[in-house]
Amino acid sequence: LEFGETLPLLTEKTPELEAEIVLFLVDSDLTDSEWQILQAYYHSHHRLLLLFNKQDQYPEEERELILGQLRERVKSLLPGEEVIAIATAPNPIKVRQHQADGEVKEWLEATNPDLGNLQGQLQQLLEQEKEQLLRGTLWRKARQISQQGQEKLNQMRRERALPVVENYQWLSAATAFANPVPAIDLVATAAINGQMILDLGEIYQQKLSLSQAQTLASILGKLMLQLGLVEFSSQAIASLLKSHFITYVAGGTVQGISAAYLTRLAGLSLIEYFQEEITLPDSNAENWAGLRDKLQQVFGQNQRLDWLQNFIKQVLSKNTIPVTSP
Repeated sequence: LEFGETLPLLTEKTPELEAEIVLFLVDSDLTDSEWQILQAYYHSHHRLLLLFNKQDQYPEEERELILGQLRERVKSLLPGEEVIAIATAPNPIKVRQHQADGEVKEWLEATNPDLGNLQGQLQQLLEQEKEQLLRGTLWRKARQISQQGQEKLNQMRRERALPVVENYQWLSAATAFANPVPAIDLVATAAINGQMILDLGEIYQQKLSLSQAQTLASILGKLMLQLGLVEFSSQAIASLLKSHFITYVAGGTVQGISAAYLTRLAGLSLIEYFQEEITLPDSNAENWAGLRDKLQQVFGQNQRLDWLQNFIKQVLSKNTIPVTSP
């Protein structure tokens, strides 16, 4: 049995509780985060009891009001009798004693915990819902095994996918240098490569045709432009080349490195997206919010100037872009 106020918000990567029954403590009405945690445990088939603790700190009228609010709030998850008012550590009571000589002595006397009908509810659950508790445990163990298997599969796929992304980022750099294009066209001509999308889709068992890959490339391009990634890459890379590299760099170098950078962002975003999406939405860009989120996530992880500086060195060291001394 675990107490909810010490528990983190559940996610797919949060370890499951080794418990069939969860006692969830609150000392007032539910907050939004507490409500989300309760829902997470409910959908994980844990048996719940919601405990309104510290009831002794409220006047009786306010106490009943809060208890009623709690029962109304969680009525879709558990019946009212399973929302229980308790006081695990009641405030001590002031005791005053008048002595025979007229002296008055006062002290604080501890009071016993008030657990209401908690013990009775627990006993009832254990006696009447044994099979349900067992089914919940089996369900969670099965889901845990499934998640572990999926994580292992994603790890293996990622190990195959990363060299593919790196290969296309170097290819994009060389292509953009040989045929310099305006920055706004980088996404369409270099950073988003339909063949890379097909290759990654094959690794993640996404059956894409060439036309579907081209459509996805177009959607990625639009998302990159909307998020300002093309402008950022060109400006940041040009600035770093001027301030950190004592070389004269040919005119297409910024485009080449930007193409490699955007190709990497696109590839890593697709890897993250394919790991979670089983079926792909239609060509309407509005339905690709998940891909947009992954693109923002990957960009956030790959926008630091020190990382970009090292990336530029990698691109230059690949000899895909010629550099001459001034």
